[in-house]
Amino acid sequence: MAPDRIRQQLHKLPFVPFTVELASGKRIRIEHPDYTLLSPAGRTLLVFTDPEDKHMEMIDVFLITNLSIESGSESAAA
Repeated sequence: MAPDRIRQQLHKLPFVPFTVELASGKRIRIEHPDYTLLSPAGRTLLVFTDPEDKHMEMIDVFLITNLSIESGSESAAA
């Protein structure tokens, strides 16, 4: 997936939770932009998936195959 697509979704106002799907089929929900960090080059996405910061996912952005918007009204394939 293009890093700009992720960046655009993270900065959208108002923010709407979304899910990224990886090539492996794994799905990771992005609850809030404060729980994520996209590297400056856009290659790596860090997602804190636990409210107590006990678990973090490190994702290669180029392995994201789909982005599903919470409302269900939008989906973007890589």
